[in-house]
Amino acid sequence: MKARIWQICLGIARGPAYLHEESSVRVVHRDIKASNVLLDANLNPKISDFGLAKLCDDKKTHVSTKVAGTFGYLAPEYARRGLMTEKVDVFAFGVVTLETIAGRPNYDDRLGEDKAYLLEWVWQLYEDGHPLNVTDPRLTEFNSDEVLRAIRVGLLCIQSSPRQRPPMSRVVAMLAGDIEVPEAVTKPSYVTEWQRNAIETSSSKPGPEAMSASPFLSSVIDEGR
Repeated sequence: MKARIWQICLGIARGPAYLHEESSVRVVHRDIKASNVLLDANLNPKISDFGLAKLCDDKKTHVSTKVAGTFGYLAPEYARRGLMTEKVDVFAFGVVTLETIAGRPNYDDRLGEDKAYLLEWVWQLYEDGHPLNVTDPRLTEFNSDEVLRAIRVGLLCIQSSPRQRPPMSRVVAMLAGDIEVPEAVTKPSYVTEWQRNAIETSSSKPGPEAMSASPFLSSVIDEGR
């Protein structure tokens, strides 16, 4: 049980790493989120729903395109200006990683103002020196070093500037322990005004999908009991 959360994060990371750097054509998924991650019988994750995926021209540094995806997972430069690179998937992966560790969605107003926005809460705990407090309380046994490594990787992936986010191949290497994860992580501007307004105006009561914990994480917890 204790290794599965880390293995799931690593397995998810290998998906966009392949799309970005190993496939014969570069592909940006554009909708990496918890509900688009499926688990097989052996709890191996698979990224699904390529309906928003977009091919990239190797000669271009970015693509200007209409914004598509899910609020809470959209990188700032993409949401604001429609600038798309592989780094939009990196940002979304960072959100999914932190959701996986915490066992909750990136926004939940039932948890109070200090915890409602997951990325703010994670950063505050990290800054205060208690990052492991974000771990899902249902996880009674886990490897602290692996979880802390995943939290740092998640924070690196949600940096506000795409240049500060590592490529997915480096994310895989950091999660696997092949290279060190930097301990000094810059405070990211992780919740932008457009995200807050979108949540507040869309509905006074978030729907079931927004309020539920990551579905694949819940299946791991339940299976491990």
